[in-house]
Amino acid sequence: MRKLELAHDVPHIHKQPGNSTSINELPHILVQGCSVLAPNQPEHLLTNQDILIVGERIQEVGPSGSLSYNPLRLDQVISGKDRLVIPGMINAHTHSLENVLKATSPSLPLELWLVPLFGNTFEWTPRMAYLSAALGALEMLKSGTTAVLDHLWTPSGVSEPFLDAVMQAYEDVGIRAAVAPSIEDQDLVLNCGLQRGLHFPEHPFTDRFELWPPIEEQLETLEQFITRWHQSSSGRLSCLVGPSGIHWCSHMLLEHCNLLAERYETGMHIHAVETALQAQVIREYLGQEGIAYLADQYIMRPGTSLAHAIWLAPGDLERIACSGATLVHNPVSNLRLGSGRFPLKRALDLGVSVALGCDGSASNDNQNMFSVLKLAGLLHNYPRLDYKKWPGAAAIFSASTTGGAAALGLASVLGEIAPGQLADLVMLDLNSTAFLPLRDPYLHLVYCEPGSAVETVIVHGETVVEHGKLARLDEAALIQEVRELCQKDWQTQMPAIAENTHAVMSQIDTLRHMVLHHQNKE
Repeated sequence: MRKLELAHDVPHIHKQPGNSTSINELPHILVQGCSVLAPNQPEHLLTNQDILIVGERIQEVGPSGSLSYNPLRLDQVISGKDRLVIPGMINAHTHSLENVLKATSPSLPLELWLVPLFGNTFEWTPRMAYLSAALGALEMLKSGTTAVLDHLWTPSGVSEPFLDAVMQAYEDVGIRAAVAPSIEDQDLVLNCGLQRGLHFPEHPFTDRFELWPPIEEQLETLEQFITRWHQSSSGRLSCLVGPSGIHWCSHMLLEHCNLLAERYETGMHIHAVETALQAQVIREYLGQEGIAYLADQYIMRPGTSLAHAIWLAPGDLERIACSGATLVHNPVSNLRLGSGRFPLKRALDLGVSVALGCDGSASNDNQNMFSVLKLAGLLHNYPRLDYKKWPGAAAIFSASTTGGAAALGLASVLGEIAPGQLADLVMLDLNSTAFLPLRDPYLHLVYCEPGSAVETVIVHGETVVEHGKLARLDEAALIQEVRELCQKDWQTQMPAIAENTHAVMSQIDTLRHMVLHHQNKE
């Protein structure tokens, strides 16, 4: 591969100017008489509180009637009677094109699951990408998630029409979004199979690097995407650099991802040692463990988030903690694909910044963070571990808020209900059976609430869900268009599978047995 150059003709990002608008000219929202989730209070709750929002930030929080404001200046007053206000949750790892692919796959190991994902004959268009992203944003907002980190893969690699379509969807629906276009230029798993004498027939998965534009063009498209969208919509939308994974990116590609992230002062998001096969292949081809390799490539730093990181070597958690990187735990997809269990409690004890993610709907089947909370709250209660060391509900919920904020690069301004914080808030109906009778709100949020109590959602100081309905987009029209396009393309229950899909899966399954059996013998 020839040396890659960044596109010097692309202008530097335009920084958001300081807000010179008078405070009296900004929108004012008053939430009146609500209960507020309060981690430092004995009962984790403050009752009969008012919240004043000015522009995109929380201006003041205090006992009802104690705040200073001009009642004639209020643009919206929201009754908080019998309502619990929580920070909006953050889905810190997903793939938006999979929102229309839920319930399309049986449970399979990741390496096998990927083949039909790339090999379905679904007719992707930028419009379908827009609808899929909008559908996921709708699902997230209505179930209490106010921000998403989208590790966006497309059927054409880093493709401008698809990237723009997805970002436009997030702009239109009103969710906070950080989009990290997935970029890759190799597959060490396939290389490992070829080296062992396996033959992979023609297939969209095995041939993807030949079908996609040259990696130089993809990097230029990525840079143009960042200059066009980063910190747009008054900072609600942002861009990250998204190297797909350790074994999917060459040293040269990681180097250029680093350059882009540094030049545009943004973060990076990458899959890391998700499966046992990945971990073994990385050791075989790179000569070291995956997390150590990322550290040597200067990827491990504040602003970087690692998805999964299950197959860790001794000292890896300490290395992640010291680096300031954030680890995104995806318990549902980890179990759905049989990838393994991340050591959540040990990571928290070591001070690792931990966020939570749904992962894509093709490996989770929904975008509801409440289901992620509950599984995380159950999965790590090991019978052989002292129960006093099981992760608590408050820590798990915090991973979905402040942990997610760190993954988005917003640790200092997002994830809490306090003056100066970005106003991403969710109001839950305390008359819902999930909160009756009300005890510790963290226990209710993690173990009881499925997302049905969400009534009002505020993102970046704007009410985007009212009475359980989207305020910015016609839900019925969106759902109808998705249904019509999918039914048109899926004349049977699901898209046809590309030729040779089962043959490729069979070869990869053979490789898994070769590598993992050899590893187990050692």
